[in-house]
Amino acid sequence: MKNIAFYGAGNISISIIKGLMQSGFNCKNIFYVDRNIKNQANLKKLKTRNLKSNLNKEIDLFILAVKPKDAIEAYKEILKNYKKPKIVSLVAGIKSKKYIKINNSVEFLRAMPNTSSASCNGITAIYNSSFKKNNLKKVISLFSKIGLVLNFDNELKIDSFTGMIGSGPAYFFYLLKSYEKKLNHICNGDKKLIKKIIVNLLQGVAISVETNIGLNDLIKQVASKKGTTEAGLNTFKKNKLNKLFEEGIESAIKRSKEISSEH
Repeated sequence: MKNIAFYGAGNISISIIKGLMQSGFNCKNIFYVDRNIKNQANLKKLKTRNLKSNLNKEIDLFILAVKPKDAIEAYKEILKNYKKPKIVSLVAGIKSKKYIKINNSVEFLRAMPNTSSASCNGITAIYNSSFKKNNLKKVISLFSKIGLVLNFDNELKIDSFTGMIGSGPAYFFYLLKSYEKKLNHICNGDKKLIKKIIVNLLQGVAISVETNIGLNDLIKQVASKKGTTEAGLNTFKKNKLNKLFEEGIESAIKRSKEISSEH
């Protein structure tokens, strides 16, 4: 797919665009429609092009990434201005049937990426409604440029994915704030050093997870009997940190399902 147009260019669109460009996608083939002045400024820095100034441009794929309240209006605008558009919706909550009901001849699917797409470490869930097989392969190939792609056969799984993986980076950022707070004290407020320590820590964890060793065994490798790690883990267990974390994820999944029912 040569030319891509983003309808709505907030954080997730910017993340995808950055990832695509990092993977070699030409910025001249990326277009956008967004009323937000700040978003427009960010997109201009990335040297993407305003679709309103290139209305005659042939667009191979539209990525709908507006807020839920604006999604149907934006969808109808695409249908009005382009013949037989291929549309990927990143909008949370609004099910495929609502779009298809408006026009059942459109090739349409839902996708849910996360912001790690910016570094090509993203995870994108896809649920296909009406894309033809050859075009679906092209969409999967496109999102594969920015990370892992999961092709679901049940749209309900998108809600669970949104709460777990779509929101996932923020959960880890939240936990890392505790590290940052403690490191700030022992590193005398050296922000560059603190950032480097956190990055190295996460990279080391990621490499360990990639091995064939299970998570429990990885914990045992670090936690020696009556040592510092065991003391920390015991406090986590005593305060049921894992349960609290699971409850947080469940709350996010629940809210994702609520958004679906609201639309």
